[in-house]
Amino acid sequence: MKHLKFDILIVALNRIEFDARLTNFIHTFISNNFSVSVVALDSSFENVSVYFYGIEIPNEYSTYKKTIIFNSKARSFFKKIQPRIVLCSDVYSLPAGAYFKKRFGSKIVFDSREIYSALASLYSKNFKQWLLKKFESYHARYVDDIIVTGELDKDILSKLFPSKRIFVVKNFPSKEATEAKINFNLRDSLNISDGTTLMVYQGMLLQGRGIEIGIQSLKEDERIHFIILGSGDYENQFRELVHKLQVDSRVHFLGNIPYRKLLQYTSACDVGLCLIEPISLSYKLALPNKLFEYCHSGIPVVATELPAIVEVFNEFNIGELVSSKIKPFELAEKVISLAERKSEFSRQLELASQAFCWERQEQTILEIFG
Repeated sequence: MKHLKFDILIVALNRIEFDARLTNFIHTFISNNFSVSVVALDSSFENVSVYFYGIEIPNEYSTYKKTIIFNSKARSFFKKIQPRIVLCSDVYSLPAGAYFKKRFGSKIVFDSREIYSALASLYSKNFKQWLLKKFESYHARYVDDIIVTGELDKDILSKLFPSKRIFVVKNFPSKEATEAKINFNLRDSLNISDGTTLMVYQGMLLQGRGIEIGIQSLKEDERIHFIILGSGDYENQFRELVHKLQVDSRVHFLGNIPYRKLLQYTSACDVGLCLIEPISLSYKLALPNKLFEYCHSGIPVVATELPAIVEVFNEFNIGELVSSKIKPFELAEKVISLAERKSEFSRQLELASQAFCWERQEQTILEIFG
């Protein structure tokens, strides 16, 4: 059987449309004339430059079940292709890497977006965390290079996988996404009156990401509306809290926004939330993409005083750092204060957006995949 040959195969247990990092990797590969094939949880992805195979799996399935089904369904596609390099975009894609390493000797690159051996979502589920750690360790023997999102993650994984080359590629927005921003009147679309402050959170709706305290802060100041962009396992619990606190009219769950449209929503807000509770090692070392997306959107940030985030604030004055133990009334005060002083941060936010740009990392990416 003749196989279709590609420079790069991307395997991701995720939907590309809402995944900034995947979108940016694909753009870099195509712009540098790599032939690209992609297998992902998507049926609507369209790009004439990509040979794409979408797998649909019900969202309510557990990650374990999704992993089994995904890798099983992908096999029929895998039998048709021969990639030079496989980018495993998460730990759950590593079985695909092992398959191509054994069959063709393909180079395997593992994009370790988190410290999977210490996930926040599993911090109270010891057996599941142990199982995932074993899963990662077993499949990592087929990996050639590892990519991480920050220097602190590199330090940790260098100890876990001392024989692997490890590169840092941070979750910076692309110039393309920033330039695609258009003026968008979010207040009009949501029927929110002028004179209010729009506080925004974007990302997965999970425990330990400051969403709960963001909701609670609305009880402290009626001028604040909370814009929530994203979805996740804790959405129903957050909606219940909103209803319990009777702030339904000031919390706006807008769901997942396609990456190419995301910044127009964010830039229509006043203050961004980047509150991470250090409930796991993965969260303690976090350097979330939302931090950089707020910079590119030109809005100041309230962020938790964690090591990687502090480094960014030491370089640029883009808002205010707060304790992970911040109280709702303190958050409300910070948000109103930052909104009132928004113009003071404009220059620093602009400089930060120029420094924290995906394209500035392309030489590192080409070193890995060249």
